[in-house]
Parts: sequence; C-alpha cells; structure tokens
Amino acid sequence: MRSFASRAPLLCGVAVVLAAATGCTTSVSGQPVRQQTDPGGLEVGNYQIAPRMVGNAKTDKQSRIRESQRLSDYVALPFEADRDYAYECSDDVRPHIVTNHKGLGDILINDTFDEVAHDLRGGWVDTWCTGSDSDDKHRRLSIAVLELPDAGRATAVGPALEHDDFTYNVDNRAVTLPKYPDSKAHWRPNVASIGSWTVHDRYVVFIKVVDELAAAPDLLDLTARTERMLDVALPLLDRFQPTPADRFEHLPLDPDGILGRTLPTNPEEPMRPDPDGVYTGRGALQSLTDNDLDFLTVGDIDLVGYGDALVFHSRTGTAARALWDRWNPATDTSGDRRSIAPPPGFPGDIGCFAVLDHGHVVANQCNFHVDRYTVQVGAMNVPELYQKTSAEYVLVTSR
Repeated sequence: MRSFASRAPLLCGVAVVLAAATGCTTSVSGQPVRQQTDPGGLEVGNYQIAPRMVGNAKTDKQSRIRESQRLSDYVALPFEADRDYAYECSDDVRPHIVTNHKGLGDILINDTFDEVAHDLRGGWVDTWCTGSDSDDKHRRLSIAVLELPDAGRATAVGPALEHDDFTYNVDNRAVTLPKYPDSKAHWRPNVASIGSWTVHDRYVVFIKVVDELAAAPDLLDLTARTERMLDVALPLLDRFQPTPADRFEHLPLDPDGILGRTLPTNPEEPMRPDPDGVYTGRGALQSLTDNDLDFLTVGDIDLVGYGDALVFHSRTGTAARALWDRWNPATDTSGDRRSIAPPPGFPGDIGCFAVLDHGHVVANQCNFHVDRYTVQVGAMNVPELYQKTSAEYVLVTSR
C-alpha cells in the first residue's frame, strides 16, 4: 500500500519554465515541493512536530478497535433513511465503537452480551434525534452493527441477544417486520418504542426507535421507521470488506500515514470518548457539526485522521479548497461563535473563534487549509490552541 507521506504535501504543478542565457525557454517536468516549514517561526510548545510511525495492532483490543473504525464508514446514519433525524443526540456522550456491552450504553440492557458475543470482531453505533438538546422531546433512532467472524456466528448471536433483550421485561411482545420477516423485534404496547435484531451475513444489526412525540404508541409507524433504516443499512454492509482472519491479529492502525501527521490525543485529557483512528467515510462525521455527508463529496475526502486535531485529506487541492470554503469560520453566520486572532506568524488560510454558550466561552477552535489538507484544532484556552494549531501545521507540511 502506498505511503501517505509519498503523495502529500506536494503542490500541484506540471512544469517549470527556465529562461536560458541565450533567451530560449526550456520546459522541465516535475512537481514543485513546498518549502520545508521552519518550526522556529511558529510557537509549537511541547507538541509533536515530526510525523510518527503508528505501526500495527499489538493486542486483540487494538485490532477490534481498528476493525470497528473501518466498519463505521459503512454503517448507515439515521438521516440517510429519514431526514427528520437531523441532530446527533448528545445528551449522553457515549463512544461509537462497540467492542463489548459498554459500547451500547443504555440503548440495550443486556447482561449476557459479552458472553454471547465473545468473539465480536468489532462494532459501531450511532444515535440521532429529530430535535436538539434544547427540545424537551424528540424522536431518536439508534443503529448498531456488530461484526462476527462469519455468517454462522451471526446467526447464533443475533437471536440470542434478542432473546435476552426480549425477556428483560415481561410486558414485551413479539413484532414482525413485514419487509424483513426473518428479523426479530419486540415492543411494549404501552410504550412508543421498538427494538429489532437483523442478521445479515456476518453482521447483526440492532435498531431501536423511541418516539417521545407520539400522542399514543403507533406500531405501524415504529415498524416503518425500522424498515426504512434497514433498507439503507443492509446494502451498505454488502460493500464493506472485513479484514481476513489471517491478517486480523496485526491490523495496520495507520495504513496510509495520516494518523502519524495528526496530533495524538493526551490520554489524560481526551476530547471525545472514542480512541484516535483513521476514517474514510461516514465514521468521520463524529465530532462534526454537519448533519449530512456532503463534506465527503465537496472535499473529495479520502482520509481523515482523528486525534487531538481532525485532519482531512482531499484527493485534490481544488477539493480541499472547496472544503475550506465550506468550513471557513469567516462565512459562518451563527451566533454561537466569536472570531479571535490566529496564531502569531501563522501562514496560509486560517480562521479562529471562541465557541459560545449563552454568551460564555466554552472552547476555542482554529480551522486552516493548506495544500490538500483541511484541519480543525480545538482547545480550552487560547495559548494552548495556538501551540496545537502551529504544531499541526508543521506536521501536515513536513516532508
């Protein structure tokens, strides 16, 4: 596989024209390379400024985390089935990665999960709502995809997990999904929610719909919402290529090198519940304020590094510029941010701002664009923000 460092950060160019002493001109093919950034010109503090080699997974847990990140790019998001789900639910910050029962949080009450799914290769869960945190009530839809070693194991695990979920409450009643009769689902007739389990090849898909807006529980509506989610989710999973069993133990954690150019998270001050990682699609939406996937196509994104900064790499410089134009803080008209000065001496396109909550600063962020990169960096205080942003610039422009 190609090294990420080998294809970036190069400036686009196909020829250099040199004037000879005789007055002739000569065309020389090649690609001009950005001049090496001088770290001495920027205040980077003690942050990393040299790209690092991340290597392969050293433990089974690391392999399952990496497989979960790979899987995430093929897990359908609720708004892809229904645009009403416009907000990622954030009233209870939880991880997206599922390597054991803790990853499912309170959307599933199950005391046998780790025993039944002991050979779980990885999983991913998303929960989106029809309203923001400021709304008293809303609908929410959770989708979790669990990857097992093969279809046989999924066939055994799915019904076993549903059985334990079903028998948790004596009021549960079995429900049939007309479009997916092999799925197992249940609800309580006096509660506007439904849970379903669908086995699809080596995957188990768990969907939970909760409707706080319903005047009365409506089973037809709940089943229809579940089926629409499955309509989108199952074809996407058919496109995912699971890691072969003989390569799973030592999975590359950063196969293209972008994580090595991303500031690593301080384990004592994690910015989010998920570990650092690499994404190429849907999984990159976590931590963003976007409520669609347009950023992937606008920016023609091929790689995203998640660490103590978010580093987006585009296939072309033109696409990276388009993504910068989309995320440029100067074009944001919302009232929840206030512009602040960029780091002293910072080169290139950058915009920094304070994030406000009822007029109070709760965080600070800088967005910048260089070559094929668009980068977001956050910190609680401005001096730290400046150092991190400068260090990240050196990282992505290093050769």
